[in-house]
Amino acid sequence: MTLCCKKALQWIFTKKKKINDEEIPQYYVENSCLAIIIPEVFDLVQHELKKRKNAKGYKTSGGYFLGRIVCGVCGSFYGSRVWHSTSKYLRVIWQCNYKFKNDERCSTPHLYEDTLKPVFLDAFNSLLANKEEILQGYEAIIQALTDTSKIDKERVKLQSEIEVVTELLQKCVEENAHITLDQAEYKKRYTTLAERYENIKNGLDEINDKRLERRAKRESIELL
Repeated sequence: MTLCCKKALQWIFTKKKKINDEEIPQYYVENSCLAIIIPEVFDLVQHELKKRKNAKGYKTSGGYFLGRIVCGVCGSFYGSRVWHSTSKYLRVIWQCNYKFKNDERCSTPHLYEDTLKPVFLDAFNSLLANKEEILQGYEAIIQALTDTSKIDKERVKLQSEIEVVTELLQKCVEENAHITLDQAEYKKRYTTLAERYENIKNGLDEINDKRLERRAKRESIELL
């Protein structure tokens, strides 16, 4: 989105320009230049950033099990630690990243990486043993978790409603600007339309968040 008319011509003969301080109208123009990042990718990245920000103790590096072990008490992710790093007793352990950050310490125990590895392999091998059975319902499960058809229909409906209410608001303002109206009646009418607009907008934002969440879920599943 590009803002046009940032500057205004101050004097026609000298061609001197100045910052447009509402001397002339300004306009935002959408899709005026080629986007560096396509909107779909941008939305998915913003969703991922928001998810990581809200996830307690989330980190992007630090071991095989990063982001896969979640504390059952506080909901934070587990992180790796090295014990006795300079001695022969060196061990890598995993513990809640918020274990010592709260006033009340998290009671979940630490886990030794040497113990985690065989447990993970056992779980992985059990999946391979039942691979055919799992794959039979895999696509159906993904479709159920990531389907946006109902959301898309609701989204179209809300977009149509918000366009109608926006037009009514514009007509209301224009009518008040050109015709002498009872201001109390005008304010009441405008407030009613504005509240209706906000309610629809909030619903549309919620629908868009759900749709984006499902799209992001599909993207993450396909990357596995």
